[in-house]
Amino acid sequence: MLDRIVTGGYVTDESGVPRPIQRSFISANAVGNTAAVAAQGAGVKIRVLSAYYVTTLANSVKFQSAAADITPPTPLAANGGMVLPFNAIGWFDTAANAALNVNCSVATVTGVMVIWVQAS
Repeated sequence: MLDRIVTGGYVTDESGVPRPIQRSFISANAVGNTAAVAAQGAGVKIRVLSAYYVTTLANSVKFQSAAADITPPTPLAANGGMVLPFNAIGWFDTAANAALNVNCSVATVTGVMVIWVQAS
């Protein structure tokens, strides 16, 4: 059973540990990786609960754990975007001690907002 409790800015993880919900945003404007969330330390993963991204030119956007893909590329038209609504069990995790990166195929302004928690 996958129970998650969301209260007072915390999500309770699969082990019953309350994890504080955190927010990060970036404006990626280069081809390749831009760090959205820095690596959190040994044994700690980044679990994405919600995200959105919008790009000014046609672009293909994906999330990566350091340099490894953790989502497929999302092809977007100019001024297009994508929303991953809040999901208490998370959309995806990075590897332990890996940064959450946004990877763009085109050098254009791409706004990204991520709601996340630390996971183990």
